[in-house]
Amino acid sequence: MPFAPGAARLFLIGQAEFTALVPASSVTTREAPDPITGPFVTIRAPGNVGTDPLLRKPLIQVDAWVPKLEILGGTTDPEEIAWDIAAMAGTLLCRAKAQEFRGSAWNARWTDGPICDIDTTRGKDQPLYRALIRVEMKLRAARA
Repeated sequence: MPFAPGAARLFLIGQAEFTALVPASSVTTREAPDPITGPFVTIRAPGNVGTDPLLRKPLIQVDAWVPKLEILGGTTDPEEIAWDIAAMAGTLLCRAKAQEFRGSAWNARWTDGPICDIDTTRGKDQPLYRALIRVEMKLRAARA
């Protein structure tokens, strides 16, 4: 079974509407960039269900992270920017016709979000504004 978060990442970084909000280099299935100088996105798979090994339904979580306005610049509230990025990801993933990825095919259904949060684990003076969406992918794996 192919890596579902990688499929979502590859699709999203190929969409001009999405990369207009967050650069492709800032979309990852790994950790946050260091230093944080602008918006970034992490994509994870917090769940995966299905009884057939060739037909799985991984839950994909797309987290949009935006630093405080003093780092970001501009006048738009960072929480709103995070919301816009997450909502765009959900819209694009769920409007996509069947997509091919590493010999398999997927489509998605938006299940949750955007949900907003403020992460202050780096300190109260370094908040990250977060909005997340979850989509359930229907992943049809290639036969071995």
